Amino acid sequence: METPATAPKGRARIRDPSTLSSSNNNQEDHEPAAAAAPAKREASADAPDELSVKDHLAILTLKQQHAGTSGGPASALDATVDAAVEVGVDVDADALRTLRVAFVGNVDSGKSSLIGTLIKGELDDGRGSSRQAVFRHQHEITSGRTSSVATAYMGFDADGQQVLSRRAGRVLPWPELARAARKRVQLIDLAGHEKYLKTTVFGLTGMQPDVVVVVVGANMGVKRMTKEHLAIAVALELPLVVALTKIDIAPKNVAKETLQTIRQSLKRYGKMPMLVKTEEQAVTAAKGIPSNRITPILPLSNVTGDGLENLRRIFFEASPIALFKASLAATTLRASNQHQQSPAAAVAVADSAATDLVEMPIDETFQVPGVGFIIAGTVVSGHFKVNDTLLLGPDYNGQFHKVIVRSMESMYVQMKEAVPGQTVAVSIRSVNKKHVLSRQTFRKGMLLLSPQVNVADYVSQVFEARVVILHHQTTVSVGYQPMINCRTIRQTAEIVSIESAQDVIRTGDRALVRFRFIHAPEFLRKGMRFVFRDGQAKGIGKVVRIVPPATTVADA
Repeated sequence: METPATAPKGRARIRDPSTLSSSNNNQEDHEPAAAAAPAKREASADAPDELSVKDHLAILTLKQQHAGTSGGPASALDATVDAAVEVGVDVDADALRTLRVAFVGNVDSGKSSLIGTLIKGELDDGRGSSRQAVFRHQHEITSGRTSSVATAYMGFDADGQQVLSRRAGRVLPWPELARAARKRVQLIDLAGHEKYLKTTVFGLTGMQPDVVVVVVGANMGVKRMTKEHLAIAVALELPLVVALTKIDIAPKNVAKETLQTIRQSLKRYGKMPMLVKTEEQAVTAAKGIPSNRITPILPLSNVTGDGLENLRRIFFEASPIALFKASLAATTLRASNQHQQSPAAAVAVADSAATDLVEMPIDETFQVPGVGFIIAGTVVSGHFKVNDTLLLGPDYNGQFHKVIVRSMESMYVQMKEAVPGQTVAVSIRSVNKKHVLSRQTFRKGMLLLSPQVNVADYVSQVFEARVVILHHQTTVSVGYQPMINCRTIRQTAEIVSIESAQDVIRTGDRALVRFRFIHAPEFLRKGMRFVFRDGQAKGIGKVVRIVPPATTVADA
């Protein structure tokens, strides 16, 4: 086994779980027509937007210092959690160290190979050997193309070194990784082919990633599907990182042109591109990711290892959205206490950062013989324990049913409590013995809620939203039926009214639109963002009003 001092470039230093002591913490081709015009001054190839990036980071640094988080990488993370807990923000230190990262980009850009290289700690052979560790189906292995949502994990110790198996090329089992890692990163591999766009959109909306890595082949340029994925991620207000892969085989002029196109695309969306070539730049860039303004661009290669350590450093340094919000809440509350501002205002900030009401959208369901039904998803808010009673719904009639949490686990590790930001699998049973859970019980868009939630305020078959048409070959009018993707919701809806200067809307137009779901009511909140699509026609929207029907809770 190679020692850390002789490890090849691009290879993470090996940290085996068996060597870690639990008691020793010192071992540690279209774009939205409504997009703004690019900036007049183009950045140079090596120092893009340095002034604006530094100004923005200066503000974030001040906020962290007020929250008491000005220490090193590990101490900053701990101090942020401690500060949040001190002022009453409901967070869990272990859970908030799981960063969810989704990988998107055109087919053959190297998404799966990049993930495989990261989790194995071993470089690719140039023919896609690393991606075999990610693929779930035989046809994916044969074709080399992802068709489903695949998930992998990587972890870091307190020093920022990746936790890997002693055996080179072996993927560490999830339970071992969960026990050994100080911080975990969930890597979500999404499909790049247009044929599987609905799967990719579902992954972006339903799996609630903290960061989206847009993978672009330096030798391929920015393809149409790359622009599609970028537009959707921006519409959903997801923080971005751009991975410029295959720099080892890309001609210099092609790579330079690709980089320039990426910068121009990011600026159209109001992003500040930042080229990252050193570890120091990676640390700086990571601080600005949760604010969703700075977008790091990392040139890298899965074959030579160039740039991979910078990406690992960003993953280690970047804060999950839940932790970032907790940090801001802690900062605000500390300032409120120091300046003796209104206690009511401080309480309001804390409540907005961490509500006690459970909300967990369900993205997968399983039926295990001898166990029953298992539902999996990411906790958005609140926390719940084993034996708690929750609401499951809405069903096809818009009703919710009471269920009891029998057990839960994350990364194959049994847990007693689930907290915000955590992805968990939950075993449930129905409270009402007359209502037996079956395959027909579950559908897309269901979620777990606290019994205190007044579901009648949120469940409806009709809602209003402000929308913008990203692309449509002709016009959109009343009667148009696109597919709605909002969180885990995936259902066809019909446009029943349009409030605009004209009765129709075209590419680039904005309007207030009323939708009606075709099949069943859905759970929606004001402010939720969604994507609607029909073939190549696509648009984005934001819910502004729910028109609630008479919704009930069954078994009440």
